[in-house]
Amino acid sequence: MNRHTRWGFWMLVWLWAACAQAVGQTYQGRIGTQPVVMELAIGKDGQVQGRYFYRKYHADIALSGQRTQDGRLQLGENLPYDRSRTDFTLQAQGQGWQGQWKGPKARTALPVVLVPLEVSALRPFDPLVGAWKQQDPYTYARLSGLVLRPGGRQSFAGHSLRWMEEPVSGVRMFRVETGLSEDVQARLNRLLAERQWQEVQAAFDCRGGAARYGGGEFEQTVTPGFLNTRLLSVSIFTSYDCGGAHPDFGDRPLNLDLASGRELQLEDLLWLGKGTPRLPRKPDGSRPEYRYETETLAPWLVRTMQRLHPHQMKAEPEGCDYTDPGVWQFVSWYFTPKGLYVGPSFARVARACEYPDWSWLPWSVVKQHPGSLATALP
Repeated sequence: MNRHTRWGFWMLVWLWAACAQAVGQTYQGRIGTQPVVMELAIGKDGQVQGRYFYRKYHADIALSGQRTQDGRLQLGENLPYDRSRTDFTLQAQGQGWQGQWKGPKARTALPVVLVPLEVSALRPFDPLVGAWKQQDPYTYARLSGLVLRPGGRQSFAGHSLRWMEEPVSGVRMFRVETGLSEDVQARLNRLLAERQWQEVQAAFDCRGGAARYGGGEFEQTVTPGFLNTRLLSVSIFTSYDCGGAHPDFGDRPLNLDLASGRELQLEDLLWLGKGTPRLPRKPDGSRPEYRYETETLAPWLVRTMQRLHPHQMKAEPEGCDYTDPGVWQFVSWYFTPKGLYVGPSFARVARACEYPDWSWLPWSVVKQHPGSLATALP
């Protein structure tokens, strides 16, 4: 499973665990006096899956239950899929629902009133994530209630960086304040903001997926690696527990061509093929076939790493076998002034072998096999 596929898998797991359904109808209203947003999907068999959040807290509470023969919804909160309990009893009212909530620790029942969510009435939100407004109004409603708070400044590669944090999720990302032309800086900061909001929503989805099991973890470390007037490279490393069988971790670096705003591919920097350094890709970034990675990239990386790092590349019968070309077919990568980091990918049973701290290619080696942006490299 390559880096992009693995990350796509995480997102599927998070979304499935958070809601276990196709996106349903979104409502807004109150439980007692507290404003909430709720999403409900009612299956043809009467099974109901959903989620809701209090606007004050933003965190998902998972819902599951059924629609009775008389049309009422009986729903429980944060229940494993093999258990049932009734915390909500709702009856259709116009286009919405009304009823009552009484959780297992509640002293009295509270009235519940829900009406269809009017997205247009929400607080104007960052246009960078405006696509959520129609495609996923539940997400848009949650994000529209959040703000980014400025944090400290950092000097990096001759540029001033300002860190921004979304305090509920704890997700941080920097913006560039100096050292670039006005148009390039504005383009870059838009892309950084977009990525930050994506990570914020990923954090909520992940923790929501684990709500049924009383846990959830999403911790992220963002480390700028390289920045000049043409290229940016950032490591975005996440440790997470989204309610699956095991916690996991992974790096999904952000590598950008600042002139165009395009996300870089490895062949932009390192090209081992013939002709133009560009591999065919589908609109989602995936490849129709991976012969280049299998037949060219992976064998070359094994040979080169053995030459550069002979001690670390020794095969260990009961350890990490970095001599296997299969672990170098789909790599994670980012770059710094000292060179290009290339990380192998292993099956889950050997995940501890991933992200070794030694698997660097110095620029002197990379420049012997230049991609299309070789002139922008250190």
